[in-house]
Amino acid sequence: MASSLASSSALGLKSVAAARVASSAPRRSAAVARARSESSSSNVDDVQSVVVDAASPVVNRRAALTAGAASLASLAAASPAFAGMFDGMEMPDLGGGDVKAKREINLPELVIEPIPREEGYPLANGGEKTRAQGQYIKFIEPIIVENIDLPFSEYMRLALHDAGTFEVVGKKNGANGSIRFELDRPENQICKRAFESVKKIKAAIDAKVDQPISWADVIAIVPQFAARITFKEEYYEEMGADDPNFEFLFIGTNPYLGAKVRIGRPDADAADPAGLVPGEDATCDELSAWFKRMGLGPNQLCMFAPYLYEDAQKGLDLVVQDSTNEAVLNQYASQRKLGKRAPGPAVTIIKNYKITVDNCIPGGNKYVGGVRDPPYVEYAYIRGGGEIPRVTTFGAFPGSSDLGSSKFAQKVRGDR
Repeated sequence: MASSLASSSALGLKSVAAARVASSAPRRSAAVARARSESSSSNVDDVQSVVVDAASPVVNRRAALTAGAASLASLAAASPAFAGMFDGMEMPDLGGGDVKAKREINLPELVIEPIPREEGYPLANGGEKTRAQGQYIKFIEPIIVENIDLPFSEYMRLALHDAGTFEVVGKKNGANGSIRFELDRPENQICKRAFESVKKIKAAIDAKVDQPISWADVIAIVPQFAARITFKEEYYEEMGADDPNFEFLFIGTNPYLGAKVRIGRPDADAADPAGLVPGEDATCDELSAWFKRMGLGPNQLCMFAPYLYEDAQKGLDLVVQDSTNEAVLNQYASQRKLGKRAPGPAVTIIKNYKITVDNCIPGGNKYVGGVRDPPYVEYAYIRGGGEIPRVTTFGAFPGSSDLGSSKFAQKVRGDR
């Protein structure tokens, strides 16, 4: 009888499948009629109920199996001839069983093979790298803001002098932190105070991260945060401290949503060649030639003009001697007439500053950092194994393992 019940359950699979695709009343009536011929009238109502319910498309698989097995078992009990049709046949167990045990048997073994940075780098796209950079910068932002103690013009001058050794022909030198070896040069004397401030900021960052920031990067990103502080103060001074529109208007200067100054610059281990940055006695032609050698133009030169020297007017008076520069400066002056509440001048500053520090780097701008070994920033670790390799800030700062992937994936890879 047990084999008969098993046979009836197996047949129930076919009965339920047929019932689920039935869509017309005549077919359901025929099914009920066939059931009547095999059973007593006392079982007809039960059979009809099962067949009609199974025809509904919302019946799930488990409910359909259970209902089919129960109905056919009752048919077998009412008709011994029907029950004996499958005697002697071995049928599979249709019970629920242990789902976890089945998965252990059916799933292949997960092989974990961590991928080193050098191998994983080509498999990671620019978007992943940008997210990893953003994660790191967001962690260190409050540390930077807390320790800024100079006007943004001084930080910008330091960044310009660090990048100012760049030669676009050959893509040599540039924003590589080499200025820390060049402060004794006459043209860099006016950068000493800003460098001491950046040195303090870097020490504060390195004390709270597992992956220290490079000199080149901290010199490049501090001016943007310092400028944002000034923009906000001037805006609230003009519009009131409770005005909610600053972030909306000045979004172009936002380090995450606007002009983003990337990180990833490697540090030089020695000074760049001397004589590449003009000194206090530079002429207008020399300043123009300097920016041209870096692959920059009048827009960048005129933007930096007020920050070239401690006396802002000196730089403006020199640069305006060229007719092309004069036209650009007049355009900038018309923007400034809009007042402190307008984002125009601020956006111009950040946009041209970004062009300078992101392009004047050894090897040129290729996600910042150029062509080097290893080929990507030290702040992002490439983790792999059992899935597509990904770039995250794993290990770069406390809590970074919680970013960039699911908790399950982290456990599988051994990150947690």
